[in-house]
Amino acid sequence: MRLFRTTQYQQRPITYKNTFTACRFFALVLLSCNALASSDTTENQSLFTTTSTSFEEVKSRVFSDPYSALPQYEVSRKHFDADGENLLLSHAKRTLSSNANFIELGTKHKLLQANGICFAGTWKINHISPYSGLFQARTSVPVIVRASVSLSGTKQRDKRAFGMAIKLFPNTQSTVTENIFLMHSLGGTKTQHVANLPMTNEPALGELPPFSQLLTAYRLESDLEEADQAFSGKNANARFRPVSHLAEVLLPNDEIANNVRQGPYWLKASLKPDTPLVNKDDFRDELSLQHYPNKTLTWVLSAANFNDAGIDKAQWQEIGEMTLTESVASLTCDTKLHFNHPAIK
Repeated sequence: MRLFRTTQYQQRPITYKNTFTACRFFALVLLSCNALASSDTTENQSLFTTTSTSFEEVKSRVFSDPYSALPQYEVSRKHFDADGENLLLSHAKRTLSSNANFIELGTKHKLLQANGICFAGTWKINHISPYSGLFQARTSVPVIVRASVSLSGTKQRDKRAFGMAIKLFPNTQSTVTENIFLMHSLGGTKTQHVANLPMTNEPALGELPPFSQLLTAYRLESDLEEADQAFSGKNANARFRPVSHLAEVLLPNDEIANNVRQGPYWLKASLKPDTPLVNKDDFRDELSLQHYPNKTLTWVLSAANFNDAGIDKAQWQEIGEMTLTESVASLTCDTKLHFNHPAIK
C-alpha cells in the first residue's frame, strides 16, 4: 500500500491587531486565482525530465493572442451576480472541482485575479531533501505560471495582493497537471516592486483592503468560504493551500525507499539574489521578461515542515528553483486559463 506522510493540516486562529473579518477573504483569494500550467522537457540525465506535446499545445494557446495594450479589468461585486445566479459562488466551486486546463468563464473576465501575466519555464529540484515526488532531487519539469493581483489595482500606488499560480505537467502522455498557489500577502501592500516579494502557501494578512473595496471583501468572504467548506469540510482554512500533494506524484525510477511519500507543509519562492529590479508602474510591465538579463527570472524554492509556532518560525531548506524564460500578457492568459485548486484533506 502506498503511504503518504505529512503533518496534519492545522487551522490556527487568525490574530492580527486592528484587522476585521473581511481580511479573511483575501486568504480565500487562494481559491480563486485562475492560472494554467503545462509542461515540456527533453529526456536527459535528470531523474524526471520528460517530453510532452501537451505542454506545447497549452503554451501555444496561452501565447496565441497577446494584448496590443494592457487591459484594466475591474474586480467588483456588481459582477458577482447575473439573472438571479450567484456567479461568484459557482465560479469558486468550479475552480475547486474542475481539472480542465481551459474553461469558458461565462463572464467577460475573471471575478477575481482578473489582471495577470503568464510565463513558461522550468521547475527544477537540485537539492537532496526528505521529500518525494515533484520535490525529489533531480526532478525537472516545465511549468506555466500566471502572476496576478487580487483586486483591480495593478499600479505602484495601489495595494497589490500579489501571487502566482503554478501548474506542473508530471506525465508525458497526459494533460493532467499538479497545481500550487503562492502569495505574498492576502490584503496586499503598496510597494515599488512585486518581483522581490517572497511568496508562500500561507501568506501574511498584509494591509487592509482599500475602503472602497470593503463591501466587495465581505461578499467575497461569504461566498468563497462556503465553497471552501464544501470541498475541504472541517479542514477548511482560509489562510492556507496545501503543497504536499506534489509529493504524491510517482516518478519513473522513483528512489524513495518503500514508496513512502513525504511532502513539506510550507513552500516559499524568493527572487534569486542579485536580480536587478525593474521600475515599471504596472506589475505586468515590471515582470515582462524582456527587461531582464537573458530574458529570464528565477525564484529560489525553499520548503519547511510544520511547527506549532507557525510559519514565522519555519526552518527553511532550499530545494530548487523555478526559472521563467518566456512571458506574455494575453487574452487567453486572463480569461481562459484554469487549474484545479487542491482541497485540504
